[in-house]
Amino acid sequence: MLEMTMVLIGVAVLFLLYQLTLAKTIYERLVALNLIAVKIALIMTVYAVYSGQSELLDITLTYSIIGFMTVIVLTRFVLKGGRLK
Repeated sequence: MLEMTMVLIGVAVLFLLYQLTLAKTIYERLVALNLIAVKIALIMTVYAVYSGQSELLDITLTYSIIGFMTVIVLTRFVLKGGRLK
């Protein structure tokens, strides 16, 4: 059951990568990038439960924080004018 969950989340990540390439605005790309980071963290969490390795949850939490901070930094960069300034 957990294997199927990881596969379905992986398919969702592939759809998000497709959406990331087709996005027209930078904001749509940032949302897709954030969703990809969240889905990868979810896959890592499911794998940690599946394998019984609770140490992976610490790595997943760190990855989630880094992913969130990356989106925040990129959003602030875009809102302040980016490289055009």
